Amino acid sequence: MSLAQKLAEERRARLAAERLLELKQAELFAANRKLAHHAHMLSHEITETRAEVATVRHENVLVRTKLGEAFEKIEMVEGQLWKALRSIRDGFALFNSDGLLEIANPPYLSVFEGLDTIAPGTSYAHIVQMMIEEGIVDLQGVPAAVWRDRMLSRWEDVVIEPITLRLWSGDFFKIQDRRTPDGGIVSLAIDITELMRMWSAVEELPDGFVIYDSEDRLLMSNGPYRDMYAASAEVMIPGTPFEEILRFGLKNGQYQEAAGREEDWLEDRMEKHRSSSIEHEQQLKDGRWIRVYEKETSDGGRVGLRIDISQMKQVQRDLEEAKARAESANRAKSAFLANMSHEIRTPMNGVVGMADIMMDADLTAEQRLYVETIRNSGESLLSIINDVLDFSKIEADKLILHTEPFDLERAVHEVVMLLQPSARNKAVELLVDYDMFLPTRFVGDVGRLRQALTNLIGNAVKFTVKGHVLVRVVGLPGEDGNTAIHLTVEDTGIGIPADKVEHVFGEFNQVDDETNRLFEGTGLGLSITRKLIELMGGDVWVESELGKGSCFGFRVALPTDESSVIRMAQVPAGLKRVLVVADHSVTRSILGKQLSILGLEVSSCLTGRAALDQMGDPPDLLIAEQDLPDMEGTELAAQLRQKGRVLPVLLISRNPGALLDAPPRDDVAGYLHKPVSRSDLFAAIEGLNAPPAIAPPPPPPKAAALRTLRVLVAEDNRTNQLVFRKMVAALDLDLVFAKNGFEAVEAFRARRPDIIFMDISMPGMDGKQATREIRACEGEGPHVPIVAVTAHAMAGDREGILEAGLDDYLTKPLRKAELIAKFEAHVGAPADK
Repeated sequence: MSLAQKLAEERRARLAAERLLELKQAELFAANRKLAHHAHMLSHEITETRAEVATVRHENVLVRTKLGEAFEKIEMVEGQLWKALRSIRDGFALFNSDGLLEIANPPYLSVFEGLDTIAPGTSYAHIVQMMIEEGIVDLQGVPAAVWRDRMLSRWEDVVIEPITLRLWSGDFFKIQDRRTPDGGIVSLAIDITELMRMWSAVEELPDGFVIYDSEDRLLMSNGPYRDMYAASAEVMIPGTPFEEILRFGLKNGQYQEAAGREEDWLEDRMEKHRSSSIEHEQQLKDGRWIRVYEKETSDGGRVGLRIDISQMKQVQRDLEEAKARAESANRAKSAFLANMSHEIRTPMNGVVGMADIMMDADLTAEQRLYVETIRNSGESLLSIINDVLDFSKIEADKLILHTEPFDLERAVHEVVMLLQPSARNKAVELLVDYDMFLPTRFVGDVGRLRQALTNLIGNAVKFTVKGHVLVRVVGLPGEDGNTAIHLTVEDTGIGIPADKVEHVFGEFNQVDDETNRLFEGTGLGLSITRKLIELMGGDVWVESELGKGSCFGFRVALPTDESSVIRMAQVPAGLKRVLVVADHSVTRSILGKQLSILGLEVSSCLTGRAALDQMGDPPDLLIAEQDLPDMEGTELAAQLRQKGRVLPVLLISRNPGALLDAPPRDDVAGYLHKPVSRSDLFAAIEGLNAPPAIAPPPPPPKAAALRTLRVLVAEDNRTNQLVFRKMVAALDLDLVFAKNGFEAVEAFRARRPDIIFMDISMPGMDGKQATREIRACEGEGPHVPIVAVTAHAMAGDREGILEAGLDDYLTKPLRKAELIAKFEAHVGAPADK
C-alpha cells in the first residue's frame, strides 16, 4: 500500500473519528441538556411540594385554631342557652327516647322542690306518679288512675296535644310536648296563671266577649256571649269561621231584623265586620237589643264586645214617652199662659184704660193721687205678666232674636231716660260713661238688649237708696268684624251677701228675705237677663259687697254696622277752655273725657261759689249742673251776668222740661238732659255762637177727616166697649159695636166702615175668621184697614194675627195715645166733636 493511500486512509479514518467524536459530543451535549432539564424540573417539583407542604401545615394550623374557636363558641352558646333556659319563667325539660329526663331548667324542677327523686335520669312515668302522690297537681275530681293513664297515653300519640294543669297553689300551666328527630321529647311548661285569671274575669263579665283571628276564625268567646247568641252556641267552637256562625244563627231565626232579607242582611253584616272599627245595634228574636262593638287587633284579628241594652232601650222609650208628655205639658203650659195673659189683660184693659181716661178729668190732688196709684199698680201688674211670659218663652226655647242695625249709645240713654223719674224721686244720680273711642252703631236685637239693660239698671235704681248708678260701656274690636262689648251697671246700693251672689240669677229669687221684703218684684228680671245675654252668645256676671254696692255686667260680641262712624263736633272758633261745675266726681270725669276728645282744655269745680271765684280768668264756656250744693245753675248764670261776665252757659238737669217751660233766659245758651249723651253735648257746642235760627213755620196740623168717620168695633166684653167709647168720646166718630165675628161681618155688609178695630178672641166666630170673611166681602171695593185689639201677647201672636189679613196690631190694655195713632196711620186724625 502506498504511502499516499495510507495517508488517505489515515485521513479518512481521522475524519471518521472526528465525525464520531462530534456525534458523541452532540449526544453527550443532548444528554447533558436533558439531564439539566430533568434536574430543573425535579428542583421545581421539590419547591412546589415544599410550598404545598407549608400550605397544608398552615391550613392545618388554621383548622386547629378555628376548631378550637368553634368549640369555645359551642361551649359559650351552650352556656348561654342553658343560662337562658335557667332564667326563663317557663319550665323546660328534655327526655330521651327511653323517656328518661336528660336536662331540666329550674322553673321546671321548682314544682318538685324537695323531691330528690326528680333529677336527670328520672323517668316520665315516675314524674307523673310523684305529681299524684305529693298532691302537686289538682286533679279537679278526676280519679288518680284515670289522670295518670291520660298523661302517659299522651306520649303515645304522633302529635301530642297540649294540656292545661292546675297545681295545688292555684297556678295554671299549659304543657306543650314535641318529639325530636331521635325519638326524644321536648317538654315546655308555660305559666298561664295570669291569662287564666284574665279569662276567668272575662267569663265573669256581664257582657259578651269574643276574639277572632286574622282568618276570621273563632278563637275564644265567654259564656255571656254564647248565652246572647244561644241559637248559634252549638257551632261556637274555636276555629269556626265568623260567617258560618252567622249563617247558622240565620238558619235558626236568631236575628229578628234579618227576617225576609237574610242574604242582604248577611252581606251588610259582613261588610260592617270587615271595617276597622264598628258600633251598631241589633235586635234578637227574643226581643232583646244588643249593642255591638268590634275593633281590629294589631295582628289582623278582631275583638268584639256585646252589651245587652234592652233595659236602656226601654228607658229610652220611656224617656221618649216622657218627652212627648213633657212637650204636651209644655204646649199646655204655653196655651195656659197665653190664655191667662188674655184673661188678665182683658180686665186690666178696663182698669188701666179707665184710669187713663180719668187722668184727663178735672181732679183734685188727692183724686189724681188715687187714679195714678190705680194706673201705676195696673202697669206693675202688666210688667209682672210680661216677665212671666218672657221667662216662659225663654224656658221653652221659643224666643227668637231679631237683629237690625241700631245705635247702642242712644239705646243706653233711652233706657236711662225711662228710669230717670224713679231715680229722681229717690235723689239717685243716673250716669252714663260711654267709651269715646267705641263706635255707636252695631247689629243686634236692640229690643232684647234694652230689656236686659232695663232689668239691670232698674234693679240698681230700686236697690240704691242714695248715691249713684253708673252705666259704663267699653269695647274691644276684633279681627272678625265683631266688637266685644262690656257693659257694667255700678251702684252704691245695699249690696249682696257673698252666699247670695249666684242665687240672684235664679228664677223667682231675690236677695232680701221673703218674710221681710223691702223691695217689690217677681225675682225673674236677672234670670231673664242672663238667659237673653246667653242667647246672644254672651255671659253675665256680678261683683258685690254687702252694704257698699254691686256691679252687674254682661259681655256680648256684636257686629259693627258698616255705616258706623265716631261722630266729632265742629268746635266754634275761639272756644278753647271749658269750666265744668258739678258736685259729683263721676259726672265731672265723664264730661271731662267728652270735652277733652274735642281738644278743649277742661277744668272743674264742685260749687257755684267756686265757679264765681274762678272768673278772674274766665273760661270760654261754662257747663254747670242745675242742682248744685249751694245754688241752682240758673242763679249761677244770673250772677255771672250781673258781674259782667258774658260767656255761654249750658245747664245740665235731670228735668230740663221744667226749665224749658219757664220764661226764656238770655243768660243760658242751652239745656242738656242728665246724663248727657255725647251727641247732645256735641250738638250744643256746635250751636254756640251760631246765628239765631229762624223759627220754622209751625207744622201744619195733621190731616183730619173731613167727615164723621164710620168705625166698627168688634168686642164681646162690655167693659172693653166702655173703655173704647170713653177714649174716643171727644172725637167725631160714628161708632158701631159688634159682640162677635158674625155680627162684625153682618155690620160690614150692612154699611162699609172706614176702619175696623177687631178683637181676636170672641165667641162663635173669632177675629181672624171674621177678618177673612170681611176680606172676601170687600171684592173690588176699597181696602178697609182692620186693626187687631187683643190681649194675646205671646211670641208669634202678632205674626199669626197679621197673616189672617189684619193690617195692624194693638195689645190690651189700650192707651189713648196709641189708639189715636192708629187712626192717624190708617185714615187720618179724626176731627173733634
